[in-house]
Amino acid sequence: MQHPQLTEILDQLQAYLKNLYSERLERLMLFGSRAHQEAEPDSDIDVMVVLKGEIDPWIEIERTGEFISDLCLTYSVVICNVFVSASRYQSQGNALIRNVYQEGGPL
Repeated sequence: MQHPQLTEILDQLQAYLKNLYSERLERLMLFGSRAHQEAEPDSDIDVMVVLKGEIDPWIEIERTGEFISDLCLTYSVVICNVFVSASRYQSQGNALIRNVYQEGGPL
């Protein structure tokens, strides 16, 4: 079951991240149960944020945290962002990245 406002949530998230990161944003990938149409009503929304250049995921979480929190509260859903560098994504550096690369869907 999909969240009734999933498209609206993802559109807002994508617009925010495009504005924040501009040319650094290489891609956004939806993964997990929402990407596979297997979500339960209380399933979270998993998004991999792929950025050009080197990144510190903790800094990116802090940078985006307030917006993401507001979005979560507005739509009563949990949004989990995973930040990775483009080079790490392309090299499929770990099992999670390989899974998203193979089975995730672009936003």
